[in-house]
Amino acid sequence: MRYRTLGRQGPEVSSVCLGTWALSGFWGSRTEPAVEAVRRAFDLGVNFFDTAHAYGAGMAEAGLARGLGDLLRTRRSDIVISTKGGLELRGDGVVRNSDAGFLRANLTDSLRSLGTDYVDVFLVHWPDPRVPLAETAGALAGFVEEGLARYVGVSNFTVEEMAEFSSVVTPQVAQVPFNMLDRGIEKQVLPHCDAAGIGVMGWSALAHGVLAGALRPGQVFPPDDWRAYSPTFQGERFAKLLAAVDRLQEFAAERGHSVAQLALAWVLAHPSGVIPVIGAQLPEHLEDSVRAVDLDLDEAEMRALDELLADAPELDGSGDQPPAREERSV
Repeated sequence: MRYRTLGRQGPEVSSVCLGTWALSGFWGSRTEPAVEAVRRAFDLGVNFFDTAHAYGAGMAEAGLARGLGDLLRTRRSDIVISTKGGLELRGDGVVRNSDAGFLRANLTDSLRSLGTDYVDVFLVHWPDPRVPLAETAGALAGFVEEGLARYVGVSNFTVEEMAEFSSVVTPQVAQVPFNMLDRGIEKQVLPHCDAAGIGVMGWSALAHGVLAGALRPGQVFPPDDWRAYSPTFQGERFAKLLAAVDRLQEFAAERGHSVAQLALAWVLAHPSGVIPVIGAQLPEHLEDSVRAVDLDLDEAEMRALDELLADAPELDGSGDQPPAREERSV
């Protein structure tokens, strides 16, 4: 495993981060293999884990705790846990809520689910347009002062939103969608983070499984998998994405790698030092992905990959996006 400093002065973390959305039940109800992948990740040198209170109302956080097991007691200082708050579950959906009291309640619940008395990084999951971002930043700064979080950050923020947040406290990390098919952050977000010394975590590094290489035309997802209802995974758009992945698969096979390893190596080779957040529904998925840290792509290969994807549909990074907060009665 290779390691990087998170942001300008953050902790040392593995160059890949294990995300835990697969532990939430939104990718299917059978989550125990994903729990097993957590411990396997640590054994392979992964010390960075990302989760969120909204992933199954603490279900993913509790699964992460089960996966880490006794490591939370014996090796806590060697583990970097990032979690997110600010999404309120309502009925069958979620809405954004960054009220200071709600964020505190989220963090308290997260600590309980994780079985720890602090998190290394606490992120605002999505910006709430109804709460001033400076107010949100002040609440997070308070969590650091109390020792409930070591560092704070933002998730899915624009440059303008990060600037407003930074008027109170500079985020240590920004979590944004980033992969070979979703490169929108290259225009503004990455240059801003580079200049401000903000570390970047790229979620959906395998494009919700598209870049894993296992999906096929006519793919049928079970009804408890959110992709069954996403337009990205249906019709002509999905077919074009899979055609692009076929080209990538051929490119990877010629070099003795899987397409997932190629996709992650592409993120790791990016000059902005983005840390890809990878998911794993099975331990073997994790083992395949981790091998990407040893795959170094040169400039010629990066250009060749750009050419292979020139006509591929772009993703829009909206797979994890809730609606803005609804009006609430007082």
